[in-house]
Amino acid sequence: MVAFIYFTAILFTVTASDIYDVTKFGADHTGSKPCTEAIQRAINEAARNYGGIVYFPHGQYLSGAVELKSNITLDFADKVVLRFLDDPKEYPPLEETIPNGNKITLPFTPLIRAFGHSNITIRGNAMLDGHGETWWARMPPPSTRPVFLQIFWVRNLLLEDITVKSSPMYNVNLKNCDDVVIKRIKIRNPANYVDPGPNTDGININSCKRVHITGVNISTGDDCIALDSNIERNTRIPTVDVLIENSHMYAGHGGVSIGSVTAGGLRNVTVRNCIFNGTNRGLFIKSRRGRGGLVEDISYHDITMVDLRKEGIAIATIYNGSDAGLHNRDFHWEPVNERTPFIRNIEFKNIQGDSVLNPIFIVGLPESSIKNITFANVQIKSKFDIFLNNTKNIVINGNVH
Repeated sequence: MVAFIYFTAILFTVTASDIYDVTKFGADHTGSKPCTEAIQRAINEAARNYGGIVYFPHGQYLSGAVELKSNITLDFADKVVLRFLDDPKEYPPLEETIPNGNKITLPFTPLIRAFGHSNITIRGNAMLDGHGETWWARMPPPSTRPVFLQIFWVRNLLLEDITVKSSPMYNVNLKNCDDVVIKRIKIRNPANYVDPGPNTDGININSCKRVHITGVNISTGDDCIALDSNIERNTRIPTVDVLIENSHMYAGHGGVSIGSVTAGGLRNVTVRNCIFNGTNRGLFIKSRRGRGGLVEDISYHDITMVDLRKEGIAIATIYNGSDAGLHNRDFHWEPVNERTPFIRNIEFKNIQGDSVLNPIFIVGLPESSIKNITFANVQIKSKFDIFLNNTKNIVINGNVH
């Protein structure tokens, strides 16, 4: 089970006229005054000319919400700092018409957004600071706050080398995107068991196809990487062909999590050559009755998990958002319907580490057993035993359970 990822880049010869220096449009590079309008003017002018490079020379910049468009590259000089204002007036409610004709309404305009475009790049050794500390104090959970990078219905996306810091809410949030490469980015938010950095998922991938994540380094207040899938207009939109590799996760609810939104289905996902250091759980697949969907053909291999605060590897179709719910045993059989989740054909190979709770924890539903799960050379040290309930054909280091 290996995900094959293809990314088609649109190549063109860059001339001086294709480079749009934001300071030439009035942006202040000292960070002393907002330059939202200047940045957006540069983006709009590049888009009017069928695309180009929107360039940030060395310096510091202060901005509100900006919108990216097709064939735009945000290119940051080395060590640029782009700070976002924390005034809610900069991020008013937003209504967008999506490609299928439906409208979506967001309570806040994202800090950086793109809807229904193609060929977008954000690159450079730059710090993008969302000033989330003010938002977390002002609007603690369950409040919704602005997303940092919200990119929906985009084809051909590249995020490279940037650091995203202190997002008000989700850091990188992708939905219905195809042909995505995310390489060498860093995400930094406080762990929410130390300081309040709530709902700051690192990278969310929802109903996307052909995604390659490599060399990322994430420490955050929710899942480091989360994969989901949805139903739209009664059509399942799956997440398929995802490769996550060569990455390091620190604080977070899960190193790599699948679900709990599984309605559209997820398949052909590979996670390899990663280190999880201090996350709550290492690898977590979660769903529940009412979510539905099929999760299958998932491969995890060559992973080290150190100082995990809860279970090492967890798979559950009884997830309700709480640890108490995850460990509930009072489940009775119900008829299978389109809202029943199914999980099968998962492979774990060459995984080592330690966890505070169960090294392997798998709980299915009476009507939907979790089945065909293989563990080969998996060694996770723990005071607790392996726990299995409502499972079929679980093979752990050669032994069938």
